Amino acid sequence: MILNRLFLLLSILFIISCNNNEENLDKPTIISIIKEENSRNYNAIEKGLLDQVNLDKLNIKINFYTLDGNESTTIQIANNVRDDNSTIAIVIGENVTLVSMNVIVPQSIIFAGFFDNLSISNIYKSKIQNNNITGVYGNLDITKYIKKISNKEINSFAYLYTRASTVSGHISEHIAQYCHNENIKYYPLEIIGENYNSYDIENMIKSKNIDYLFLANEDYIDNNIYSIAYLCEKYSIPIINTDIIDAINVGILFSLDFNYYYLGRQLALMLDKIIKNNSKTEDIDFIEVSNSYRIFVNEDIGNHYNIKFSDEILEISSLILKGGNIIRK
Repeated sequence: MILNRLFLLLSILFIISCNNNEENLDKPTIISIIKEENSRNYNAIEKGLLDQVNLDKLNIKINFYTLDGNESTTIQIANNVRDDNSTIAIVIGENVTLVSMNVIVPQSIIFAGFFDNLSISNIYKSKIQNNNITGVYGNLDITKYIKKISNKEINSFAYLYTRASTVSGHISEHIAQYCHNENIKYYPLEIIGENYNSYDIENMIKSKNIDYLFLANEDYIDNNIYSIAYLCEKYSIPIINTDIIDAINVGILFSLDFNYYYLGRQLALMLDKIIKNNSKTEDIDFIEVSNSYRIFVNEDIGNHYNIKFSDEILEISSLILKGGNIIRK
């Protein structure tokens, strides 16, 4: 009799255990996505992420947050995410990653965006301290191409960026070190505050003999791209940027760009790996997505400035504008 009761009790416990396991298997992993803003690049990362998530049929539930680029708002949202019911926080954008990574503590963090080496090293320090962060990123290092664009000797290089972007400040430091090593005169042209206008920018560039002007990929510069291009035309300064669409539309000499949608797909693959690792980032290191860079050159603008592109650059270019026509390779 006692044996029968014991067998019945064990059977009931086994059934309950199986039901709980099934419920846990069916229970979705709750994810919070924090996107720095609704920009073309960040939206492309998010779309790539969601498309791959749907393709792989990941069992997740998502809390969506979109920021406005304001640091205080970023901290507020990061605090909200820290206290919500998610187990993984996906952070899309460079500055929001650097601001929020030390605020979001309980969750594992996966970041995505375009980062320089200094910013990545700062994030890596956070990983060593907390071991709760990893991510996928691209690094559009313009210094690898400055002396390869043409056979023309480069004596000076300028970078136009704003004080609002930590990443742009890091890039400026990197370019300054490169130019110092290569004996190239470097002009860091820093825009301070939103009240800067085209007259202020003109005053920064008109007295300098600039061989190339590199534009930071920032909202202020994107919003004023046509007036900046007009000023550079006025003072015969060829422009380099990291946005092929702007490069084609505005008349920019050289553009080094990145497939942000593909970065989002890689982000989803990392998310899947972390979910299978009990939502932990342990033993899952950063991934630099290095196989999705694109180069655009504008031979019409090159002819205007008497710049002949090197054979090496023409060979690795994805898009070439020549005679008003786009050549795809």
